[in-house]
Amino acid sequence: MMKKTICSMLFLLFATTVFSQELKQVIRGQIVDATSKAPLPFATIIVTSLETPLGTVADDQGNFRLEGIPVGRQNLKVTLVGYEPAMVNNLMLNSAKELVLTIPLKESTTQMEEVVIRASEGNGKTLNEMVSVSGQSFTVEQTERLAVFDDPARVVASFAGVSTGNLDDNGVVIRGNAPKGVLWRLEGVEIPNPNHFGGLGSFGGGAISALSGLMLGDSDFLTGAFPAEYGNAMSGVFDMQFRNGNNETSEHAVQLGTLGLDISSEGPFSKNSNASYLFNYRYSTLALIKPILPEDNGIPTYQDLSFKINVPTKKAGVFSIWGLGLLDGIDSKANKDTTKWVSEYDSYSDLGTFRTGILGLTHNYSFSNKTFLKTSVVASQEYKRYEEERYDFLLDTYPTRDLSIKNNKWTASTVLQHKFNASHFNRTGVIFNQLHYNSKLAFSPEFKDPLYTYLDEQSTINTYQFFTQSQFDLTSRLKLNVGIHSQYVNFNEELTFEPRASLSYQISPNRSIGFAYGKHSKLEPLPLYFSKIEENGVMTQPNTSLPLSKSHHYVFSYDWNINDKITLSIEPYYQRLYDVPVIPDSSYSAINIDAQWLYEDKMEGTGTGENMGIDITLSRSLNQGFYYMFTGSVFDSKYKGGDSVERNTRFNRGFVINAIYGKEWVVGKSKNKVLGLSGRMNLLGGKYTTPLDTKESMNQKEAIYDESKIYTEKQDPSYRLDISFYWKINKRRHTGTWKLQLLNALGSKDDYGYLYNYQTQDLEKADAQIVIPSLAYKIEF
Repeated sequence: MMKKTICSMLFLLFATTVFSQELKQVIRGQIVDATSKAPLPFATIIVTSLETPLGTVADDQGNFRLEGIPVGRQNLKVTLVGYEPAMVNNLMLNSAKELVLTIPLKESTTQMEEVVIRASEGNGKTLNEMVSVSGQSFTVEQTERLAVFDDPARVVASFAGVSTGNLDDNGVVIRGNAPKGVLWRLEGVEIPNPNHFGGLGSFGGGAISALSGLMLGDSDFLTGAFPAEYGNAMSGVFDMQFRNGNNETSEHAVQLGTLGLDISSEGPFSKNSNASYLFNYRYSTLALIKPILPEDNGIPTYQDLSFKINVPTKKAGVFSIWGLGLLDGIDSKANKDTTKWVSEYDSYSDLGTFRTGILGLTHNYSFSNKTFLKTSVVASQEYKRYEEERYDFLLDTYPTRDLSIKNNKWTASTVLQHKFNASHFNRTGVIFNQLHYNSKLAFSPEFKDPLYTYLDEQSTINTYQFFTQSQFDLTSRLKLNVGIHSQYVNFNEELTFEPRASLSYQISPNRSIGFAYGKHSKLEPLPLYFSKIEENGVMTQPNTSLPLSKSHHYVFSYDWNINDKITLSIEPYYQRLYDVPVIPDSSYSAINIDAQWLYEDKMEGTGTGENMGIDITLSRSLNQGFYYMFTGSVFDSKYKGGDSVERNTRFNRGFVINAIYGKEWVVGKSKNKVLGLSGRMNLLGGKYTTPLDTKESMNQKEAIYDESKIYTEKQDPSYRLDISFYWKINKRRHTGTWKLQLLNALGSKDDYGYLYNYQTQDLEKADAQIVIPSLAYKIEF
């Protein structure tokens, strides 16, 4: 049996037989009401991209099936009496995989409505129909075409108003807000940071996402004035979904590359069941080769597993079990030859293990074709164990950090959606979170000092969230979304009321304007609240009474569909932040937190901040083999600390410009081969940093900064070019894809501040020139 399996795999990998006939595949799925999610029977589906259009009619459950469709790019048009027609464009159909779609239709409020165009990217539309401004969907195909390592966070770094830090971290800065303000949602529920080595470079970011492109469906990304259903978020929202596995045919994929080995599979549980499974396992290539490298190689390792089991029933609704697990490791040892030390960084050793596990059960139940209920129960755990020590020149070791964090969390949410009529629907929900917080953080105040425990806490933290929101089509052109979100936190006993509203007006068939407002609140990193602080010789936790950080978001939007391919979007915005933790009579503010674990001061919630700017996006969806997107953002980000002096935030770059261009060629007699090229150029304004205290740095032989002039030194603008090539070959029984990605192709330098060079006995910039190539081969069969 093993020999037979190996021979089959070798055949799939190396078969070179050329089939002269045209390769074909199946497109199937279900048509549903966009609001109630109820199946829509007897809709007409037509493949408009064929020379001779081919079509079918959905059955009484909204299911449709189109067979014999040529592989390659295809467009669909869906029509149904009483509903707005929908176009689904630029679908990529491969020979090895059926295309399974769920297509929503919006009920018409008038006799004649404009056709809704759903392009593959760049049209500004979101899956969540409550979002009217500052939102955009992103597709799995975008993560595959661009040089982003299949990472959603690196995809959205090209969107207007978004920037990133250094290449080794995917944390996103949105409209001048820190990455810690991002809300991560999966399957409609808040989850812990889903990135490998999360929290080491930035809270809210990490090295690379654990969410594989082989698992994700189309998802939403929001940058401001969120609808009422989103709580505990200040800067942005990733609202992501796992797709369902194929419930009729078993399909598999294997990918091997410089970043890792992926194994994915999906299919039905049995021929007599509509239930399906989908999973992906990834193991880092560095971990595979680590055993043959020198013992002190210091290479970080990671692996992750994600899955979804979908079980429809005849009368009890649809159940799904889903999960995500990731495991990371660091074991870096200092060079014990002190003559080779360049800076203090060469004298450190660290050892770390990081685990995150998420397990969810979701139930969707339709009471009627107008009402459905979605209920989820999720258990998650975050575990971080990190030890750091430093050698002196005599090779004596001194511990510098010891972190032990184990947080267990339970989440229960239920959301009821009801469609009153074609002009009004409501979504109301309740969310309960219980976090068993168990953390111990110890640091050495100064080199060679013993470790001091700043945090040793075991607590149960309960948060309760409630929201309700409605959408009204006031006229055929005027739409109103209005709602409220409320959040209660037990340890500070604060109850918030957060109104949200948006109004959009269709000026003409291809132009619209909109306005949105939202009040939002967010918990800061928990060590800030629970760290122990000495007051008059007594250890206390005064920061547990701090209020949640809050902000008001105001957004105006103008959208112009120049034609069915090109769109222009302009969004001016203003954000006012308040109740931000600050240290009295100090420049310190939690607004600037990036990855801070140590807190040793009593704070008060009197800090404020302002972000204002304008985002512009010009995009062309894929058509006739090419696409582009240009985004530009001009913004200003300021804050006031405990001394009430206005300063630049650490994220105030002033401007961000992104340009994406991609080209695709279909070649081969059977048109079964695709060659693709894409490039992404980022130009970012220089960030504000704190100047070096040269005299003190020379005395202590390490970089010391002048905190009295915090964030006053403007750095030079930076740039980055990422390139991606892919070569796809469709065969009768499999699809093979070669992909070459090059991040930072021009070798632009990342800024890590300053260091004292032991060799030259002088201070110098700690710049790093990092270029990351990635070569991978994926076979689907």
